[in-house]
Amino acid sequence: MARILKARGFDVSTAFSGYEAVDAIKYGGGFDVVLLDIKMPGMDGIATLKEIKKWAPDTEVIMLTGHATLSSGTQAIRIGAYDYLMKPCHIENLVEKLKEAHEAESIKRHPVLWPRKTVREITLHSFSKLLPEDPLIKALEIMSRESGQEAVEEVYIVDYEDRLQGVVTKRELLKVAHKAHPELSFSWSKLVGNPELLPKETVRTVMRSDAITTPANAHLTDAANQMILNKVRSMPVLKAGRAIGIIKIQDIFRFVEHEIE
Repeated sequence: MARILKARGFDVSTAFSGYEAVDAIKYGGGFDVVLLDIKMPGMDGIATLKEIKKWAPDTEVIMLTGHATLSSGTQAIRIGAYDYLMKPCHIENLVEKLKEAHEAESIKRHPVLWPRKTVREITLHSFSKLLPEDPLIKALEIMSRESGQEAVEEVYIVDYEDRLQGVVTKRELLKVAHKAHPELSFSWSKLVGNPELLPKETVRTVMRSDAITTPANAHLTDAANQMILNKVRSMPVLKAGRAIGIIKIQDIFRFVEHEIE
């Protein structure tokens, strides 16, 4: 992973244990972002996160785990993690998240909590969506994040009555571009810089119809467990069969910690 990130232009230092990571923070140069695994021998990721935040409270920490649980997610967010990603994590999504963390000026490390129990109470009603007849390049434009904007990793496809039809992710766009140009190697940044490499097709031709969804009246813990099980970080929220918004797992983590302590 260090080699891949260096090839993407990042200045990367590695540590092979939580203890080495804390020593690097205490005695090394300043770090903008730490990518930290949860499961480690000796000092685990949560304990390491606590120490990093004690010595370098302004350094952003992204947790990465293949053993996601509701309790570890809420605990990490409460302690001050910037985000919590589940493996396998596509490298292009990880790169976007690292850039996002680096650019962040202020993070809600200790949000004011008030009772929130159902999905509809924390649904984000503004979200990116497309029609099945829209061209692929429109999906690319939505996902082409500009500096200071939050990364968009997937776009939901709806009909004219906002009924969910499917989802398109960065992976689908890269796949269809490579199929059209098998002689080329692709990265997300290359596709963004060369949108003409996308075939002139509609999103209907590449969208997946298996988008994970949640009803608006679902309990937050049920929605979080569903996302962890399916390794997704956001879900469309449905009410009476229509998509009314999305819910993000890091937002759930901020509101359910009191229920599992």
